[in-house]
Order: sequence, then C-alpha cells, then structure tokens
Amino acid sequence: MTRVDVGRTVVAYDPDTRRLDIRSGTGTDGAEPLCTGHVDVRVADADTASDPDLAVDVSIAPAGSGAVDVTVAVTNRSAAPVRIAGIDVVDGATPFGPADRAFVHGYQSWTPTATLRLDESFPPEEPANRPQMVDLAAPADARTSHAVTALTGEPGQLTLGFLDHDAFLSRFDLRTDADTGRTALTAVCPLDGVALEPGECREAATLRVDADRPVPTALAGLASAVGDRMDARLPESVPTGWCSWYHYFTEVTAADIRTTIDDLGEWDVDLDVLQIDDGYETAFGDWRTLDAGFESMAGVRDDIVDAGYTPGLWVAPFYVQADSQLAAAHPEWLVTEDGDPVDAGARHGPMYGLDTTHPGVIEWLRDTFGTIVDEWEIDYLKLDFLYAAALPGDRHDDVTRAEAYRRGLSTIRDAVGDTFVVGCGAPGFASVGLVDAMRVGPDTAPYWRREGDAASQPAHENAVRNVLNRQFCHRRLWVNDPDCQLVRTTTALTDAERESFAALVALSGGSNLLSDAVSEIDRDGRRLFERTLPPVDGGRVGGLPEREFPDRIACDRPADGGAAVAAFNWTDDSRTLRVDPANYVDNSGDSPASAPYAWDALGPDDPAHERLSRGPIERTVAPHGCLLVHCAPAPPDRRPTVVGATHLANAASQLAATRWDDGTLTVELDADAPMELVVTTPGAWRATDTAGSGPVTDEPNGSDGVVTVVATPGSNEFRFE
Repeated sequence: MTRVDVGRTVVAYDPDTRRLDIRSGTGTDGAEPLCTGHVDVRVADADTASDPDLAVDVSIAPAGSGAVDVTVAVTNRSAAPVRIAGIDVVDGATPFGPADRAFVHGYQSWTPTATLRLDESFPPEEPANRPQMVDLAAPADARTSHAVTALTGEPGQLTLGFLDHDAFLSRFDLRTDADTGRTALTAVCPLDGVALEPGECREAATLRVDADRPVPTALAGLASAVGDRMDARLPESVPTGWCSWYHYFTEVTAADIRTTIDDLGEWDVDLDVLQIDDGYETAFGDWRTLDAGFESMAGVRDDIVDAGYTPGLWVAPFYVQADSQLAAAHPEWLVTEDGDPVDAGARHGPMYGLDTTHPGVIEWLRDTFGTIVDEWEIDYLKLDFLYAAALPGDRHDDVTRAEAYRRGLSTIRDAVGDTFVVGCGAPGFASVGLVDAMRVGPDTAPYWRREGDAASQPAHENAVRNVLNRQFCHRRLWVNDPDCQLVRTTTALTDAERESFAALVALSGGSNLLSDAVSEIDRDGRRLFERTLPPVDGGRVGGLPEREFPDRIACDRPADGGAAVAAFNWTDDSRTLRVDPANYVDNSGDSPASAPYAWDALGPDDPAHERLSRGPIERTVAPHGCLLVHCAPAPPDRRPTVVGATHLANAASQLAATRWDDGTLTVELDADAPMELVVTTPGAWRATDTAGSGPVTDEPNGSDGVVTVVATPGSNEFRFE
C-alpha cells in the first residue's frame, strides 16, 4: 500500500488489488472517504487478444498546495498488439448524492459548462447538433465532464483534473443513483482503440486530486499547472476589434467591410482588429475560392491596413461541406466509418470532418494557410468548428483523436507562425499551447434566450453561463474570448442585458470585439462600448460552485487597493442587489470615517456625487441586469482619492500608481488614450486646477463629494485645497 497526504488530500493505492482510495482529512482514522475505486484498462477488441497480459503501474506523488498526482502506466506484455479503449485512472464510487453538486466542464467551446445538482442536467441536444456539441465517444447513460470536474456537498469537496491533454480527450463520467444516494465516478483517458504493441508502454495523463482547497482555488491551480506543462500561449495584449458576423452573417461583402471602415473612422473608437467572418468563401473547405462579394481578399486587406487596423479572417479548417470542391476531389481525406464520411453536424447541408493524419491533408493545410498568411497577409485568425478533427472514426494513422486534432492544429500553427489565433468550437484543453485565445462559450445572439433551445445554442444567456464558469482558464491556458458585444438598438436585447454583458466583458478581461453595423449604434451604445476599453488583466468570479450562474465578478486595482464589483441579477424578475465595499477593499479602521468608498458606476442619471456612498450600495436591478460598484479604501487622513472611473472595470490595469503630496494627487495612467476618473472630495476639500491634465468637473461638495477628472497617458497632477 502506498499513501500520500498533502494538506487534507489523502490518496492511497494498493497494487495487489489495484484499489485507489481518495479521502479528505488528517490522520489515519480521521480522513473521510470521497472516492474509492480501481485502476482499470479497457480493451477495445477482445478478438485481438483474448487474454492480454497488461502490466499496470501506478505512482502517486505530492503536488504541493493541497494536491496529489496520480499517474498510471500500462505495458503490453503480450506477444501480439492489443487495442486499448481507455485507461480508467479510477473507476469507483463516491458518497456524493442527488442533492450535492458537480462542476461539469463542456466538451468544446459551445458545450454548456456550469455547476449543477447531481439530480439536474442540461436539456438534451437535438440529434443534428450532437456531433458538434457532444463527445460521441462518451457513454450516453452518464453525465460527462471533460478534462476537469469538482464535487461539492455534504461529504465535502473534491476537485479532479488531468494535467496533460496532447494525447487524450480525457473525461469524467458521473452516474448518480437516486435510490442509493451515491455517485459512480470514472476518470478516463480514452485511447480510442489505438494498438499497444508488444513491449510498448503507454502512460495516461496525470490526474491531479485536490480535496484540500476550495473549488475555485483548486480549478485555478489546476489550470496554471496545465498551462505550465503544455506551454500555454499567453499574449501580453488582449485583442479589441470589430467582427462582421452578428450583423451581416453569411451575406457580408467587401463593400460592407469598407463601409464599416468609414463608419469606425468617423466614430474614432480605439480598436485593434477588423475581422471578416463567414461569408467570403464559396463553401466550407474551399477557403481560397472567393464568393461574388469579394473580388480580392488582398485588396480588402489593404483597405483594412490603410485604415490602421489589423486584418482578421474566420476559417473553419477541419469542417468540410459535402458539396465542396474539396470533398468531391478528395473523399479519402475525410474521417470515415465503414467507408462512409462521418456526420459532423448540420450546417450547409451535410458536413464532414477532415482526417488531419492524412499526408495530403497536412500538405493542404500548409498550402491553405500559406495563402492566407503569406499572400493575403492576414495577421489575426479565428479558427472555428475545430471539433471536426476530433470526431470518432477511422483515420489514415492509428492515433488517438486528441493526437489527430493536435496534429492538424500544430500544422496550422507552424504555417502561420506568431499570427494571433483564436480557437472556437474547439476541445479546449487539447488546444493549449496552440491558440492565443479561446472562445469559452456558445455564440451570443441578438436576444437573451430562445425557448426550447439547448444550452449550447446561440443566446446571450448561454454565452454568459460559460464565460463566468470558465473564467478560471483566462490567462492560464489562453486569453478567454467571451464573444462579441452587441450594443446596437435594433436587437431584442434590453438596456440591462447590454449593460450586464458589457460589465462581464470589461471585468473578466478577455477579448473585446463589437459586432454591430456601426450606423445602428446610438450615442448610448457607443458610450457603453467605449467604457469597456481598454481591456484589463481579469477578474475573479464569485458564486462558483454554489450555482449554475455565478452572480458576482470582482476586478482588483492593485495600484491603490481599489476594485470593481459587478453583482448580477440573472433571474427573469427585478431584484434588489447589494454590494458592500468592505468585502472587497481594505478598511483603514473601525470608525465610520474610515469606511471604504463605493460609487454606483451604472446607476441612474443622477449627479455623480449622489451615487457615492461610504458603505454598501443597494439598488433594484432589472432582469438580467447588474449593479456595478467601484470601490476604494478611504485614506486615513480624509483627503481626495480615486474611487471610480468611467471605465467599467475601474481602470484596474490602467491606473498604474497614485501619490498624495501636500494637496496634489498624482495619477500615473498606463493607457494609450485619456480616461475619466472619479475622485472623492471629502469634507471641505475642493479641486483647484489640473496642471494641464484636462478638465475637472465639480460636483457639489457635501460631507463627501466627487469630481470627475480627465487623466492623460503618463503622469497627471490634480491639485486640491
């Protein structure tokens, strides 16, 4: 028996029985069981080896920070190859029952991710959508969480996740028995029937076990470990921009792009990327054959660059239209089953997946992306429907689905070099190290929800669910892409819904793209979008794993201890929400005079000083809306300080430093453009001049007033007396 204790995580393994035991607690008798099962190897085809001789070795090791790592190695000691369906790192039972909760991580970008009770489930997928949204290799009778899961409830808490994702689309299969009140759990590394040759050894991905730390902390630690092991690409800057999809959809033309360039120029909003989405190509697969609306991609690209934007392009490289020239010319390039192309989910009629292990496909990918990057000079790529390369089926080479997927994506990465790549519709963890950003949720939409749709389908609500629950991935595995903001007046979205999504985008720190016809955005819509720029590093989500829709996100401002806090009302009724700044910033003392400041950043059109509080802010919020509060500690000497900003995230990453010296507040702004800041004027303090740093807007002084100042990039001095 081998046993490792780290913090409250206890893992023991008995090689004689192959029993793995996971407990929480300290001491031999004090630890409570959380999962007990066996290590197993499942053979794919019993006919190939009726009684294969497979040696199983298990190592367990401390991982630090309350976690233990489990690694399983399988060696074929038979005289013949053995096809392996999968390695079950643990196949056992847990004491978690129907009333307890499980964090369920979706298969790919659009698959719903959230914490649910074990007796709840997401609505079933329509048959036509299953190849897209569901891992078809997973058992139909189980709830499946991919790469990571967590169980919480009466028995305690347990977070599990695999650390390596270059060879396996790993998963956790959960089955809850209402009669026994227990949940079966299997942690699987699928080998997809790949042959293990005589004498060959294959290691499963290392399983990290954490029964010590709270689930949000454990998930963040797991993501950091995965990012380190897989060389995650973490770009210094996060893209901002405009995307054609949510207004023009597949009808976009080069003329529409040029109109957008002109309209953005008149608006003068600071954006990086102008991305052309689906609609420029003649068919999925025929990416270099342009539709009638695009006479020359190089010509459109030149117009984008001349306007000062980075040219971006959408491509679905592994997704093939049945009536495309590619499918007709090379049926041998497709993933098949019994000789027929595998169904990849409906889009433009039947759709198939490319076999990314075929030498011809590899060469085609190199040529296609050579054209896109070298000839068209595209510097930003959104790669969509990537799951198609990981479909179950027959391939040219005998590799796992994860290996096939990464071979195709690696080929693209090699061809495009350091071009910024966004993954979408992608098996997420298997993409780490090959993408710069990742769409983490379903498509947004010009409506909140559409009754009868599955949780994977386009909807503002469905995007919100995943963005909140996958925030732990941001800047650990990639940069999160929450999908585009829609702020035009011609959608079914309410003002509250537009504001809540803007706050979520701003405070989470992910990619920030707009997807409206610029001419349809009114002054308020433009102002709302401008308030989400530039991006910040990122916030932390509150309410996970207690609920399906976490209801808070907070973004710290390290320069002075300030913060931005968004409290969300995801219900269909108005609710009163409350944010207490004392929960997010340090309090300098126990007296009322030391209470931290709070400023209602999305409050009604009251004067700014009437939205200031020395304590909690409480307000009734419309359905699907939010209460956004900017917080700051109160200086012990009762002098002016920065409490808020027009930037929705309270300039969390842009306010580099503040200093106070004899009536002068110095603000260092790390930004490319001026920014409005809200400064308190306690007691009799008032602003005098700005030393050339922009206008100051006074609000009436009371016991605590405010002024709005404009800070410019670099050092600013604001004087008070």
